[in-house]
Amino acid sequence: MPDCMPDAVPDAGLPIRRDWGHAALDAYAGAHLLVRGVGPDEVARLAGGRLAYLATPYSKIACCNFGAWHAHASIEAAVRAARWARELALLGVTAVSPVIQAVEMVHANVDNPLNPLDAEFWGRWCQPLLDASGLVVVPPIPGWRESDGIWREVRAALCSNRQVFLIGENGGVA
Repeated sequence: MPDCMPDAVPDAGLPIRRDWGHAALDAYAGAHLLVRGVGPDEVARLAGGRLAYLATPYSKIACCNFGAWHAHASIEAAVRAARWARELALLGVTAVSPVIQAVEMVHANVDNPLNPLDAEFWGRWCQPLLDASGLVVVPPIPGWRESDGIWREVRAALCSNRQVFLIGENGGVA
C-alpha cells in the first residue's frame, strides 16, 4: 500500500534507499526543510495553513510474521494514522493520510478486492496527494524508520523544497 513515490526522484544528495543517518539530511535541517524532534503544537504553528501529508507506516506493519497481509494489522495501521490526523486537526492542521483512506478502500469490497501490498498501484494513487501537500508530517508510529515508503515521501518532499516534520518520540498521541 502507500509506498507513494517512485524511485525516479531527482537526486539531491539523498540516496534512493532508506538511510536516516545520511549526512545530506543535516543540510536539509540547516535549511529548515527538515525539522526533527518537533511536537504537534510546533507543526501547527509552522504549517501556515498548508495541507499536510501524513506519512505513516503500512506495508511492513500490516503483515503477520511470515509476510502475508493481515486484515486486523491493516485496520490498526489506519487507526494509528487516524489518531495523528485527529491530533493535528484539533491543532488546526488539515492532514491527508493515504493510509486511512486506502485501508478503507481495501476493506470496502471483498468481492473485488484491491491488493493492499501492490506498491505500484498505491504509488500512482498516492502521488497526487503528496503533490498537493505543502509539507510532510511523520509521526513517531512504530515502524516509521523502517518504512521505505516514508523514506521516498520524505525524500520527494525535501527534493522539491517542501518542509518535513519528524515528530519527536514523546510528541503526542499513542
